[in-house]
Amino acid sequence: MLKYIVLALVGLGIYIGVTYKDQIEDLTDSRSFEEVQDVFEDVSDKASNTASELSEKFEELKQ
Repeated sequence: MLKYIVLALVGLGIYIGVTYKDQIEDLTDSRSFEEVQDVFEDVSDKASNTASELSEKFEELKQ
């Protein structure tokens, strides 16, 4: 009997999570954190590309 109660509570939790996903994300502000993480990844990619270009130009000047 306890297994059925646990299973019902897990099912209820999943239903609530799926139904109110947007409201839960708004309350926890996880979207803003994801946006900050995306900006950080973009900046790090640009910095990596710039460093690669500079090292290539340095190698060209070296020769």
